[in-house]
Amino acid sequence: MNGRDLDRMNSVDDMIESPEQHSVRKLVQALPEESLSLAWRSSLNEKLLETAAAKKRRNRLNWILRPALGLGLASVLAVIVLFHPSQAPKSSTPDRGIESAIVSDHRASVLLGEVSSAGLNVNEVASEANPQEPDDGLWTDSDVQGL
Repeated sequence: MNGRDLDRMNSVDDMIESPEQHSVRKLVQALPEESLSLAWRSSLNEKLLETAAAKKRRNRLNWILRPALGLGLASVLAVIVLFHPSQAPKSSTPDRGIESAIVSDHRASVLLGEVSSAGLNVNEVASEANPQEPDDGLWTDSDVQGL
C-alpha cells in the first residue's frame, strides 16, 4: 500500500470514530428489539398461497390457450392461402401466334446458352419454352437450316 491509501483508510477510521457516529450508534442500540408476530407471518403466508394459486391457474390456462391460438392462426392462414383467388400477372406481350413463338424460342435459347456455358451439354437441358410447333406451313426444314 502506498501513502495515499493509508491516508484514505485513516480518514475513514476517523469518520467512523467521530462523535456524530457514536450518537447514531447509541440511538440504534437503544431501539427496542422487535420480533415478527405469528399473526403477521400467518397472513403473509396466506397471501403468498393465494398468489401462487392464481399464478398456477394462469399458467395452466396459458398452457391450453397458447397452442389453441397458434393452431387457429395457422388454420386461418391455410384457408387464406388455399381459397384466395390467385391473380396471375398478365403477359406484357399479347399472344400473336408466330411472334410469341419466336420470342419464346429466343428466350429459351438465351437461357440454354447461359445454362450450357456452366458445363451442361445442350442435349442434357430440357426446355419447355415452345412445346408445339406452329402449323401455318410457311416454314420448312430447309428454311430453318438456312438460318
